[in-house]
Amino acid sequence: MINNYLTFILLAMASSLFAQQPAPESPAPIKFPFEKSNAVVKYDCTQVNLNADGTSETLKHYRAAVLTERGIREYAQDVTVYNLGYDTVQVIAARVHLPSGKVIEVDTSAIKDVPMPAFGKFFMQNVREKIISFPELTPGAEIEVVFKQITREPPMDGQFDLTEGFEHSDPIQTKYVELAMPSDKKLYWKARNGDIPHSEITANNKTTHVWTLQNMTQMVPEPGMPPVPEVTKLLFATTVKDWETWSKWYDNLSEPMMVADDDVKAMVKQLTAGKTTREDKIREIFYFCSNQIRYVETALTGKKAGYKPESASVTFRNKYGVCRDKAALMVTMLREAGIQSDITLMNPAWKIDKDIAVDQFNHAIVAVHEPDGKTTFIDPTVEKTKDYLAANEQDRGVLVCNKKGEDLTFTPVEPSEQNLYEIKAESKLEDDGKFRSTVTISTRGFPDLILRNMFQARPPEERVNTFKQIVQSFSPTAVLDTFIVTDLMDFSKQVEIRLQFHATDYSIPAGKYLLFQLPNQASGLDFLTQFFLRGSELTTRRYELKVPSTFAVRAEEQVSYPKGYKIRSLPEEVNLDYGDFKLAREFESVKNGLRVKRVFDMRSLRIPLNQYSKLQEALKAESTMGKGQVVLEKQ
Repeated sequence: MINNYLTFILLAMASSLFAQQPAPESPAPIKFPFEKSNAVVKYDCTQVNLNADGTSETLKHYRAAVLTERGIREYAQDVTVYNLGYDTVQVIAARVHLPSGKVIEVDTSAIKDVPMPAFGKFFMQNVREKIISFPELTPGAEIEVVFKQITREPPMDGQFDLTEGFEHSDPIQTKYVELAMPSDKKLYWKARNGDIPHSEITANNKTTHVWTLQNMTQMVPEPGMPPVPEVTKLLFATTVKDWETWSKWYDNLSEPMMVADDDVKAMVKQLTAGKTTREDKIREIFYFCSNQIRYVETALTGKKAGYKPESASVTFRNKYGVCRDKAALMVTMLREAGIQSDITLMNPAWKIDKDIAVDQFNHAIVAVHEPDGKTTFIDPTVEKTKDYLAANEQDRGVLVCNKKGEDLTFTPVEPSEQNLYEIKAESKLEDDGKFRSTVTISTRGFPDLILRNMFQARPPEERVNTFKQIVQSFSPTAVLDTFIVTDLMDFSKQVEIRLQFHATDYSIPAGKYLLFQLPNQASGLDFLTQFFLRGSELTTRRYELKVPSTFAVRAEEQVSYPKGYKIRSLPEEVNLDYGDFKLAREFESVKNGLRVKRVFDMRSLRIPLNQYSKLQEALKAESTMGKGQVVLEKQ
């Protein structure tokens, strides 16, 4: 339970703010370990007064000390984003407390309310930014902000949602959240990633919930960590009892918008003409919605803006929309083709907490119901790919929305083979020391998407130069002779690259011995593993390593060598299998040559801390694999 004295002080503080009284006294001086931070949030208070109809007033009050020049840059402005369709934001107080004790009130001219920029010169007029610029900030100064947010219309009528973070990129001395609500309204809440002390009191038909913590150290990010909401301490609170309620609500909101007009019907007929299988029809409609309907942020105006999709006919006519618009259009077209489907809510950025039906969604996709009872999820915002979901949409919470109401479920984790990067090489070491190689790189899944986007973003000459640099890393004398890549806009085929290169004086003579390296076993052509395992360069970690996708890299090379030689020694074979990932290399003798196979399989989306040292062991072994020499002996 919280300290009652602290509760009394904070309640009194908030009451004075509503009355616009002078600011409260500053909390205690900053002490170690906070004194070495760029800034310290001295207190962060949120008070919500919830009404029976779901409308509310929220008072936000925080005070932060800026201790360094970096802290000043970070806190030079306070930005609050809100939507005029739902909320009004009023700044009650904004001031700077200088180390000398002087208090500077922020002039009204330094408080702006402007439309939020979307892209280019486009601004979303209904989505606003309340921007406060603080004057005369110096190390040791403190900023203080008090504002009221009035929610006139909740997204879901009669309901309420709250998500509050109890950890920050700077330390927090005191964090306080209070929610006062009608006693006959049921509240569901959960503390994620650790306990948050809670108390409640009921009086005069009101129940007041209070959560508070003190002296939270800063959250220090590191590369490759899971998304911040997955690892920091969060408070979720809602009056929505279950996911089925969300499912029915969003179906009721979006269903009237998914009606096919004559133009949509004509396009469906055109796309499915001559398509005899159900899968072919689905894929054609997916390609159309994915590649022909541009993803463009819209105005976010009207009732339920940001939730309610645009009508299918308008999105089809405009040829653009956001995720919910594209999803609603695709559902409309699929249904017109006789394929049962529903609009679906999800969050591709971080994993939804299934235990509580709080609004954690930021994306909309499509659920296709298969004849065997299974469900296939398709994201029409994923462009320039033949895959239905983006790689980061594995193991993500999805809520199919229909009249009966569905429970939250999760997308599957793909087998690593579905995200394959494969290198096959035919190479020859000649008598004069010249080395020739023909390499074919093929892709599947996420690597396919990466290469399509990477190549399309670069002019042809730059693509060639990239691979010139790669082959020259094998040998200073290496020359790229041929570079061919398949049609990047042909989604019926995977991306494939074909290379031919040669190098002179490649082998090293040593008496009756010849020494050479296997170039296609080095990491040069496997430039994706480093991308997938960003963050694995850290010796130790605070957080588990988040991998953007399961994947497999397979390299196979067959090398013929001059007659009259035999293999004297080979690099070491490797077989490291730790369950979540595997690294292996094996050699096989063939007539006048050898065949080598290398595989790196990442089967999991997370590497827990107790497995991280094993991953580093595997990556160290992989790094040395490309350096080993094949030694031939003249017979």
